Amino acid sequence: LIGQQQTSPLFKCMWTSGNLGKHKFFFWLLLMDRLNTRNMLIRKNRHLDDYNCVLCNTNTEETCFHLFFTCPFSSACWNSINISWNTNLEPLDMVYQARISFGSKIFRELVITACWVIWTTRNGVIFDGKAHSLHQWKRAFKDELGLVCIKSKKKIRDVLIRWCEIFP
Repeated sequence: LIGQQQTSPLFKCMWTSGNLGKHKFFFWLLLMDRLNTRNMLIRKNRHLDDYNCVLCNTNTEETCFHLFFTCPFSSACWNSINISWNTNLEPLDMVYQARISFGSKIFRELVITACWVIWTTRNGVIFDGKAHSLHQWKRAFKDELGLVCIKSKKKIRDVLIRWCEIFP
């Protein structure tokens, strides 16, 4: 509480995005590695029968990094919105580099919303027994992005609306 700590400029960028508050808070938890993934449950000494990612069949432990960046399902999601990640970097640097490569001011809204929808898709599989597909993810992503369009500032809203119109 006392003193100063240098933080990534990514945090300021995230908090000033046009996303809904729940999206921003969720993304902050993701960046801080505090989401209750199956790996986090191991760290909290919670017992599950299976700690593998439910969105892929690679028998890989579900960590935040795997779930959002290296899982084949999430990779397909990112490819559908033309965002690529250099997974050799630290997570904050990875996001910063992808932001520069993407080259649009709506990057933060797209990334935060995409992560939110990957998370809700994962939760739907675990808690509701739902099936998942890229088509369903795209539809949910577009719906959530519509909510972001309503909340965001006009200059971002116009770019988001145009982007949504061409999104398949």
